Amino acid sequence: MSVVSKRAYIFLIAFFSIVGMIYTPIGLNYGYPDINAVGSLIYTNQNETLEYISGLSASTYLTTITIFILMIFAFKLNITLSGKGKKWLFALFFIPAFWSPVKGYIKSGFENDSELLNTSLPEVRFFSDAYHSYTRVMSENSRFAKIIKNKDDWQPVIKEEKYDTYIMVIGESVRKDFLNAYGFPDKNTPWLNNANATILTHYISAAPSTQLSLTNSLAISTINETQLNNSIISLARKAGFETYWLSNQGMKGGFDSPVAMIGQQANHYTFLKEGSSDDRSYMPDENLLPAIRNALTKDKQRKLIVIHLMGSHPQPCARTDEQYTTYFHSKNISCYIQSIYNTDSLLAQIENIAKQNQLQWTMLYFADHGLSFVQKNTNDENLTHSDDNQQNYQVPFIITGYDYSAKNTIDAHRSGLYLLSMLSTWLGIKEPRLVSECNWFSNQECQNQHTIISFDGEYKGFNQLKDDTIDPVL
Repeated sequence: MSVVSKRAYIFLIAFFSIVGMIYTPIGLNYGYPDINAVGSLIYTNQNETLEYISGLSASTYLTTITIFILMIFAFKLNITLSGKGKKWLFALFFIPAFWSPVKGYIKSGFENDSELLNTSLPEVRFFSDAYHSYTRVMSENSRFAKIIKNKDDWQPVIKEEKYDTYIMVIGESVRKDFLNAYGFPDKNTPWLNNANATILTHYISAAPSTQLSLTNSLAISTINETQLNNSIISLARKAGFETYWLSNQGMKGGFDSPVAMIGQQANHYTFLKEGSSDDRSYMPDENLLPAIRNALTKDKQRKLIVIHLMGSHPQPCARTDEQYTTYFHSKNISCYIQSIYNTDSLLAQIENIAKQNQLQWTMLYFADHGLSFVQKNTNDENLTHSDDNQQNYQVPFIITGYDYSAKNTIDAHRSGLYLLSMLSTWLGIKEPRLVSECNWFSNQECQNQHTIISFDGEYKGFNQLKDDTIDPVL
């Protein structure tokens, strides 16, 4: 091998190995760099990145170390091929790798250059997927930033003034089957178990990740367009509500996220994590309590108070400061169960503050999406984002209030794609675009309640997804 060839060989081996080592922690959980993986990187601040790294399993580190060892081993290989052997080797590589993209480019009439990157060759597909996903995320971010500046065109009419304070708590990454109130054996929801409330047993989130789910749930959204300017916050403000957005999620990663843009439409907004240098790895949702107490004061004007939690976001032990009271399957799963208990405790505190201030209050709690098991039935068992399983969409949904006197269950199916219409009903607001023949908070079966959105933005049937049930105690 010539000096030039040797240097080229070392460069390529080193380049692909380093990329592999860097992306391994993400790839093992998210797969190829699709829009969800790239979006998570863009909208994640430094502190959340450190949380993610700290929660990686031992097998992930071993995989990264193995790639490094193989890289060193490859450096020491010394293979000599004849000229004819090199030609055959090149042909065997080139023809399968590039025939498909060249064929696609020809079929496009030599007009779509991106077809040249459309190959199943992993080394090429990785960078192709990363580039296209990054371009799409940045394009959507730019589009959302422009849309949010447009004036809303709501035409709300108040049809009911039953409460003076509406509290909407958005949980994070909560599978309903991990709540005792939904049948999980550990008693991790004592407040919810005893609360007089309406529980929806078959509510599914719009999508399997925070940004994708909430932008399609809290704003006017169609297959072709999401109007962030026409959101639940702008609707409530137009209807005369004083609005609050209190968040333990980041306002800034590299860029304002679409959900943060919605939050900043409120009259008053608080983000505990703004990507600043004083971020800490343990930032419990209880840190929102001072802002919650400030918002839950008696006032003449009706209020909508949105509280966006970190809840059970991966990594779960970062949510609980590594603490848990009940061991189940693994340390990660035990922390996840504890994080749900902590959220239940926070909901109880919110109720107590509202009662102490003698408010005519109602509270609605739901989660943005669920999670799927990874490394199941091992000591490293954990939960992460996915769009393959029903449990990625099956989340809790409850409503309670000062005047609720009994527990009620709604078994009819409800989809997060219609959440904005459900919320307008809850708020007592009538708006032409949100009018529905469905009586949302009843057992009436309504049309089109089994549709979800996948990571790639495709609308799919919920019943087509796989099942990812909790196995019995190991």
